Amino acid sequence: MQIDATVDKNLAKVSEKVTNPMRSRSYNLCVKADALRFAKMYKESVQTYLQAIMMDRAETKAYYGLAVSYKYLKEYKKAISTLLKLVKIDDSNDNFFFEIGVCYLSDGHPEKAIEYLIKAILINRENLEAQIQLAIAHELVNEADLSLMIYNKLIETNPEFLKAYYNKAAMLMGMGNFLEASKTFFQLIKRNPDYYKAYLGIAMSFDKLAKYKDAIRYYKKFLELKQFSEDAVFARERVEELRSQYFSKENTLTLVD
Repeated sequence: MQIDATVDKNLAKVSEKVTNPMRSRSYNLCVKADALRFAKMYKESVQTYLQAIMMDRAETKAYYGLAVSYKYLKEYKKAISTLLKLVKIDDSNDNFFFEIGVCYLSDGHPEKAIEYLIKAILINRENLEAQIQLAIAHELVNEADLSLMIYNKLIETNPEFLKAYYNKAAMLMGMGNFLEASKTFFQLIKRNPDYYKAYLGIAMSFDKLAKYKDAIRYYKKFLELKQFSEDAVFARERVEELRSQYFSKENTLTLVD
């Protein structure tokens, strides 16, 4: 196909620019594989990384790229196997243990994910994403108290890390604690007024709390920021349902926009 030919030409140009002829053949193959991976051509990147590993079995760059490619192909067991080989070569890199944890989590094994995410954090306590994933894993094994503790600590020590607020609020909603969820969403939009998902979370929380005027108000704020999405379709439909059910002409309540 013409598109494939164009992509191949572009990748060839990238490889020509970044490949250093003085480096090893294995390293050069890794550079090409990286270009393929960044172009989301994961099957092709897998084959190229494997070629690099065949030439140099100590090439950590190849193992890491191969594992990440497997992850994006959702071949989690292969990704984990590759990463376990990698940590035998270098056990000082937190990202290697982090990726193992993420793959175990994605493959439905949160208890194993916890083990490796903790290892990642012990190597690098500034790995905030590892802490987020650890909180998710604890939630999945019914340890919500530990999840909340992690989210609260993240918010306390890294107040600009907005993902911690969002994940905490979403978990509280899942637990049925809609009041606390709404408070956390409000903390989030105080930090970033353009965080549109938070407005939807507030609206849904108020909806569950039967605060329908407030729910409509925040559904509309969400729609102002995100007009075109599946969530926007839901928000519009829910606004109309609430208007019709609770704020119709026959109803003595009136909606204030």
